[in-house]
Order: sequence, then C-alpha cells, then structure tokens
Amino acid sequence: MSKTSDPELETDDNPQEEIIEIEGDSLEAITEEKSLVISEDIFPDSLLIVPLYDRPLFPKMLLPVIISDEKLENVLEDELKGPLKYVGLVYSYEPDVQNDETEAENIPDRLANIGAVGRIVQASKHGNDPMHIIVQVMERFEILEIIAEDPVFRAKVEYLQGTDDQKSEYELKAFSVSIINFIKELVQLNPLFKEELGLLMGRINLKDPATLADFAASMTTASGKELQEILETMSIKERIEKALNLLRHELEVAKLQVKISQRVEDRMSQQQREFFLREQLKEIKKELGITKEGSESETEKYEARIKKLKLSEEAKERIEEELEKMRLIEPASPEYHVTRTYLDWLTILPWGIYSKDVFNIQRAARILNRDHYGLIDVKDRILELISVGIINGDLAGSIVLLVGPPGTGKTSVGQSIAKAIGRKFYRFSLGGMRDEAEIKG
Repeated sequence: MSKTSDPELETDDNPQEEIIEIEGDSLEAITEEKSLVISEDIFPDSLLIVPLYDRPLFPKMLLPVIISDEKLENVLEDELKGPLKYVGLVYSYEPDVQNDETEAENIPDRLANIGAVGRIVQASKHGNDPMHIIVQVMERFEILEIIAEDPVFRAKVEYLQGTDDQKSEYELKAFSVSIINFIKELVQLNPLFKEELGLLMGRINLKDPATLADFAASMTTASGKELQEILETMSIKERIEKALNLLRHELEVAKLQVKISQRVEDRMSQQQREFFLREQLKEIKKELGITKEGSESETEKYEARIKKLKLSEEAKERIEEELEKMRLIEPASPEYHVTRTYLDWLTILPWGIYSKDVFNIQRAARILNRDHYGLIDVKDRILELISVGIINGDLAGSIVLLVGPPGTGKTSVGQSIAKAIGRKFYRFSLGGMRDEAEIKG
C-alpha cells in the first residue's frame, strides 16, 4: 500500500536509516529546475505499479510517497540497487484490503486505467517504518495489460499527451487567467494554500494551460475520484473546465469557513467585552461603597435560583430582563426594591411543577356526597364546572365563589373540590380585596 505523505522527510545521517542512492540527478538538482521535460522514447514499455489509495498524482510534480505494502517495499529495495528509475503511480478506487485474500486477488479491477509515470529521485527507510520515496511525476499513461501480479503488479503501458484544437488558444488563455485568479483568492483566504503554492511554483510552468490545470486540481481538497477524472481527461480545455469547477467549490468552502470563524470570533469578542465591562462595573461599585466586598450579590442569588427552575423561554427572557435592569439601578433607588420584590415572586413560583387534573364526574360526585350531606345546588354547580373542564381539557383561570356566613362549610367544600379533581388545597386570606383582578392579575 502507498500514499502521499508530508514533503519534509528526514534524511540526516542516522545509523538506523538506509538511504538508497539513485543514479542520475540528485534531489537538489531536480528541485532547482523550473520544469522537467523528458521525451517519451526513454520511458519503459512496462512499469512497476505503485497503487495510490488517497489521491492520484499529477505530472510535473515532485512529491513524496509512503510505501507501506511489504511486498512492494521488498521489490523496490532490490530493484533500486539496479537500473530501476521509473514506477507507475496509479490511483486505486478502493481502500487496501490485503488482510482479505479474496479481495486482494481483485486489486487489478480496482486500479484506475490512467496513471502517471514517476521517476524515483530518492528512497529511504528508517528502521521498521514504511519506506519513503520521492518521485518526479512525468507523464500520463494508460494501462494496456497487467503482465504480472505476484509479488507486485507490473503493467504494459502506453504514454499519453494532452490534445486540443489550436483554434481554442484564446479560450485556453482566458481559462488560465480564471484559474490564476481563483488561486489568488484561495491563497488570501487560506494560508495553507500559500505554503503549497510556494513549494510547487518553482517546479512547474504556469504558462502551460495543461500543467496549470493539473496544478490547480492538485491544490484542492477534492476526493480521489474527482481528481482521477481530471487525470483521465486528455482534452486540455475540458481538463481546465473541470479544474475550475473544483477551484470554485474550494473557494466557496474557504469563504464559508472564514465566515464561520469570523462569526465565532465576533461572538467570543462580544462575550469577553461584556465580561470585562461587568468586572469593571463591580470594581467601580466597590470603590464607591455601593456594594460591599465579600457580600453575596443580589443578582447572583437570583441567578442561582434560576438555574434550579424549569422556566419557559418567555419566563426566562423576562427574568433576565429584570436582572439586567437590577444590575443598572442603584440599590438606594425605590425602583430597585420594586424590581427585587418582583424577582422574589418570580423565582419562588413552582415553575414546571404541575399536578395532573382528574376529570371524572362519578368520582367527583362520590367524594362530594361522602364529605357533605345535602348542598344539592352547590354540588350540582361543582359538577357542572368539572364537566366544562372535560370539554375544554383544563380548568385554567376558573373561579368558584362560595358565599355564606362563617361555619357553613365553605372551606370544607373547597377541600372536597380539590380532592375531586386531584389538586392540592391551599388556603389564603383575601380580606380587604374588592376586585377579582387582584386575584387573577
């Protein structure tokens, strides 16, 4: 198995690391060249195939590849000591399944038909770690036939060149300018693209539309399948159009990431600003003697109560408004005490705690007859009230007025009503009240 890796490979003099020298130009010589063009006739007719499981590689690139397939690694170690210089870099559509022998037999079926020939510039192996090779990717090729499968794949290949109508020269230039503009925008939005651009700019010819399309595609985070489609496109015009689509998508994603990051940063900045201002306000109040250091803050007391309550969104919003008002009002102000009393009532109410109403006419009649003898008119009126509750589904806001001198059973009738509908009974003295709005409001 192989995959592309970090371009920074350690090649210092380490006794545990084996550097395999390759005949020909050194790595330094390759990296200094602006572009590398080799005629087709020096490429071999058959190539040792190196499957790529992450993404395909494009021509004119100098990139590292990790060889983690033990069989392939052993073959490379042996053949690099001889005249081997070139390997076929081919994308595999499926992940490596070497542990499954049945699936391993079908690996050729998962290899893409189009790959790229790569010249091995340097190979290194450190202890038990996978082998690293640095390859100068040259030209596209098409697999004509798999000529060997054991222990590694070898294929007979035919090398390909991009084709396009000369009449579209101006159109190609326009596409090339569009690609360069997209790349400029991406570099501004994402610094990582700037680093990658710096690594590749010195080794490719950006005036060549075909190379520019390959370079643009390699910069994106597109899937291996999408990149393989571009690698297989021989028409330079179509290749540039596909690369533009990938760049356009990449730019939209980059803009969205910047927008999300800015939104998060603004939110955090606003929260930090509010925090600092509140802390400054606390210190100013302490200096003025408005609040004593070490004493429990009134607002903190209410905030602690709120955390224990099951408030509705509307109630929570209203309480927070009152808390904010309380923070800004001087404690000596009369409005401060009004707000505090209001918050006391709001935070001691049993929010989210309900009793389940029981609407059962027979049960209610039985309880009323058991607790009281006579009072037929009163009992009938109570049963009517319960019947309305059955129709409406609740008795919210209903008031029953019982009139009579002391000792005639008004309180006990109220207790019976509470038992009949399954509610708790509370007794409040309302002496002096003249308006029902004082109760309901």
